[in-house]
Amino acid sequence: MDMLLDAKGRKIATADELAEAIGVDASNIRNWARLGELKQLVESPRRVFYYVDEVTALKIGRAHV
Repeated sequence: MDMLLDAKGRKIATADELAEAIGVDASNIRNWARLGELKQLVESPRRVFYYVDEVTALKIGRAHV
């Protein structure tokens, strides 16, 4: 996965990259953001990034439910 860093040094990646890395569908990540469970870093409508640590924590938290 090609991870970038935001201005504060946090790792960011696209929904597709994260989905492949953690084994969920990219639509799940987008839905979690739409529901307010994840923050998005929007550069443009076609360049939307998510914080890797938030997505990983949310996936782990949902696995225990």
